[in-house]
Amino acid sequence: MKSKLDPVRLDAWDVRILSEIQSDGRISKSELAKRVHLSASACSERLRVLQVAGIIEGFYARLSPALVGGMVFVMVEVVLDRHRLEDQRHFETAIQEIPEILDCWAIGGRIDYLMRVSSPSMAAYQDFMEGLLQAGLGIDQYYSLVVTKPVKSNSPIPLSTLRQR
Repeated sequence: MKSKLDPVRLDAWDVRILSEIQSDGRISKSELAKRVHLSASACSERLRVLQVAGIIEGFYARLSPALVGGMVFVMVEVVLDRHRLEDQRHFETAIQEIPEILDCWAIGGRIDYLMRVSSPSMAAYQDFMEGLLQAGLGIDQYYSLVVTKPVKSNSPIPLSTLRQR
């Protein structure tokens, strides 16, 4: 039995479908079928299978931070005070409920986690971090890297590099 984390083998049709929806998540199913040269029913079924398999995690609107209202983004390197599995699980579970933490990755090397945090101002960010330190998450050290401008973000996964079945 395959787990949801096992890689799924994609064929050329799957890759075409994924490429199209990565570039236009609002594409209609009929237009998608035309673009990938499949019947509407075959295309819909493949799309459904890709969603059930977890390859397609969702469809989102990408907002402009500048137009939404001047957010500050900070990359935060986090080092935990202990490195037991239960401490990592505690940290990882707790941050799921914190909306200011947009992304968090477990990292190998000198830091344990890299987080992307949004805040309305640097003063608010500092207050946020002070609260995080007092929350009992086991944070020993953190380093803040303020994002001055986006250079490249939200890039699609390069499907051309995948091996196909």
